[in-house]
Amino acid sequence: MLKRFRKIRQKLLSEGNTGKYLKYAIGEVILVMIGILLALQVNNWNTERIERKKESDYLDHIHKEFLLNRAQLDTVVAYHFTVYNNATKILDIPPGDIASANKDSLSFYISQTFHNYTFNPHQSTVNSLTNTSSFEILTNLELRELLQNWDELVKDYKEEEMISRDYSFDEYFPYFGKHISYLSFSNNTNIFNSKTDDAFLSSLEFQNAIAFKREVVKDIIFKSELKVVSETIDRILELTQPDEKK
Repeated sequence: MLKRFRKIRQKLLSEGNTGKYLKYAIGEVILVMIGILLALQVNNWNTERIERKKESDYLDHIHKEFLLNRAQLDTVVAYHFTVYNNATKILDIPPGDIASANKDSLSFYISQTFHNYTFNPHQSTVNSLTNTSSFEILTNLELRELLQNWDELVKDYKEEEMISRDYSFDEYFPYFGKHISYLSFSNNTNIFNSKTDDAFLSSLEFQNAIAFKREVVKDIIFKSELKVVSETIDRILELTQPDEKK
């Protein structure tokens, strides 16, 4: 088309027909501009298609990661409730009666307070997004904000878990190690041995150890941080559902 315009323009120029020459010259320029604009538009379409494919892949990875995080958090919280509920069962026994309580049941209750799990979420995809310019590829602004705040939410929640963990390893486990058999705990048998005396079970120190253990776990499961983390996981899963990908 442009070659034909060029021949016509040259013929008009040789004939001295300046008016028609200018018209054909302008037409040629317009065609070139249209061609450039179409090429740019096609390039933009291709770029947009590639970007949306990348976004779809990221959303898929994020969704899978947070399904794992949902399952892990549920498991960890279940263990925290196990500790809390069994500590409560022990504290519900009057101090004067605990020495005469059923030792098998008491052994089970105490051993269940030794669980010490922490939430360690999968977030490699989130980290790769937040640490690079690729984060802008996500078109959902709410999802962006949730992912940007995710790491801080987890840190706030884990502060309570680390208080419980530190207490367990620094004080709780060493205290019980003087009075019960951890080998029996590992073998799921009665943790009391022949040297365990009733004075230990009736002591204020024993009551305080159980009470403080329950208190630090209570802070994990009933403070607002856990609720925020749980709700954030659920919302991220909603926003990354396959039928919501744009």
